[in-house]
Amino acid sequence: MSKKKKYIILSILITFSIYCSLTIGQSLDEHYHLLQGKITLDYLFSLGKVDKDMPYGDYYSTIYWSFLYLITELFPSEHETNIGHLVNLFFSFAAIFGIGKITSVLFNKKVGSIVFIILFFYPAFFGHMSINNKDTILAFCHVWMIYLILRYLQKQNINKKTNQYVVYLGLLAALATGIQLTFLGSQIPIIFFILIEIFYVKKIICKNFSNKIFFFDLTKCFIIFYSILLIFWKNAHQNIITYPFQAVKKWMSSDLITGWPYTLINGDYYLSVDAPASYFLINFIYKSPEYLLLSYPIFLILIITSLNFYKKKFDFFNYKLFLLIFILAFPNLIMLIIPFPVNDGLRLFLWTLPYFCIIPGLTIYYFLENFKNVKQRIVLSSFLILFVYFLINFILLTPYQYTYLNSLNGKAENRYKKFENDYWATSIEELVKNASFKSDEILKFTTCGFITSSPKQYLKKRPEIKYRFVPYKEADYIFMTNRVSRFHGVMNCFDLFKGDDIAVVKRNGMILSVIRKMF
Repeated sequence: MSKKKKYIILSILITFSIYCSLTIGQSLDEHYHLLQGKITLDYLFSLGKVDKDMPYGDYYSTIYWSFLYLITELFPSEHETNIGHLVNLFFSFAAIFGIGKITSVLFNKKVGSIVFIILFFYPAFFGHMSINNKDTILAFCHVWMIYLILRYLQKQNINKKTNQYVVYLGLLAALATGIQLTFLGSQIPIIFFILIEIFYVKKIICKNFSNKIFFFDLTKCFIIFYSILLIFWKNAHQNIITYPFQAVKKWMSSDLITGWPYTLINGDYYLSVDAPASYFLINFIYKSPEYLLLSYPIFLILIITSLNFYKKKFDFFNYKLFLLIFILAFPNLIMLIIPFPVNDGLRLFLWTLPYFCIIPGLTIYYFLENFKNVKQRIVLSSFLILFVYFLINFILLTPYQYTYLNSLNGKAENRYKKFENDYWATSIEELVKNASFKSDEILKFTTCGFITSSPKQYLKKRPEIKYRFVPYKEADYIFMTNRVSRFHGVMNCFDLFKGDDIAVVKRNGMILSVIRKMF
C-alpha cells in the first residue's frame, strides 16, 4: 500500500475518533480526576501553603491529571470535557502506534500495520480512547515502556539513544505508577524476559551489551522515576523515604474498594471483590469481535501445521512467541494468584489488550502472504466477511463502542442482563437532551447506576425543566443505566425499577440508558 493511501486511511480514522470524542458525554470519573490534578497544582504552586484534602490522596501521584488540568485551563470552562477528551485521545492513539512499533520490532512492519488496525477497532479500547483518563494512559505507558526496553537492549552501545531511553522509561514509569500504584507489577513478564535475555539467551541484545552499564542505567532510571513520582504525590511529601512503600503495603493489604462494589458477569451477579478468576477471559470472549476470536484457534492450527513459515519470516520466532504468550497469560494469572476487586468489563485490563491483537495480526498476515493458495483465500474471505459484519455493528454503536457485545450474547434486547453496558454513564447527555417531560410542575428525579451529578450537569442546559433530586421512594422519574444497583438490592437497575420509559438511548437494539416514570 502506498504512503498516500495510508495517510488517507489514517486521516479517516483520526477524523472518526475526533467525532466520537466530541459527541460522547463525560464519564463518571473525568471531572473527579481533574479536581485531583488541580488540588496538587494548587499545593505545588503555593509551595505547600494551599493544602486541601484529596480523596484517596495516599495512593495517587497526579502527574497526568495535573497535566490534563493545565491543558483544559487554556480554554473556556464550557469546553473542559471536549478538550480533556481530545488530550486523552492523543495518548490513546499513541498507544496504538506503540503496539504497531513493538510488533514491527519483533516481527515486521506489515504485521505491525495489521495489529494497528485491529487494536484501533477493538471496541473496548476504542470506546475508552477519549473518555478514560487513567486506563488508556496505563496502556500508553505499558506499550511504550516495552518498546523502549526492546530498543535499549538492541542499541545500548549508542550512548545518545541509551540516555534518551532511560529518561523516557523513568518518566513513563512515574506517569503510570501515579495512576495505578502497583502498575510496575504488570511489567513482570518483561522483567523476566530482560533477565533471561541478558544473562542467558542473548538473542536480541547488541553484541557488546554491558551488564555494568545496564545496572548504572537502571539506577538512573529509578532516580528519574522516583523523583517525578514524588513531586506530584503531595501526601508523600511528609516522608519521601518510607511513605511510598507504606502506601503500597497499605494498598495491597487493605480491603479498600475504589470502584463500583458489584459487577454483572455473563448474567451472574458478584461482589467485585469476589469476581471469578476467569473474569478477564469471560469478558474477553463475550466482548471481542468474532473474527478476532476465530483467529486464535486458527493460529494454533497454523503453529502445528505451518510453523516453518513463521520461523523463516521472523528470527527467533519461538522465543518471541513465548514472551507474547507469557504477557497474554499474565492477566489471568493475576486474577488466579492475587484476586483484586474488578468491575467495568475490560476497563481495568486495557493495558493488556494491545498484546491480544498480535496473535490475530500474525494469523491474518499468514493468509495475506499465502493469498495465491485457494484455501487461504477462502479463509481470508471468511475473515473479511466477519470483519465487515463486526464493523457494521461497531459503527452502529457510535459513540458508545465500549458497550459492544458480540453475537455470543444472544438477542440485543436481552443483553442488558448479561453485562453492565454503559457503566460510565456517557449516554446520559444524549438521554437528557432528547427527554420530553409533559409537565410544568417541579419534577422529582432520582438515579440508579450513577450519582446525581451526572444528569444535573446536562439538566442545566434544559432551563425549562423544573426539578429536584429526591430519594427513590419519593421520586416520580428515575434516570438509569443497567448497572448493578448499589443501594437497592443486587440487581441491575432496569429490572429493579419498573415503569414507562419516557426517554431512551439505544444502539443496535440494546438500551444503554433510560428515564423511566415509575409506577
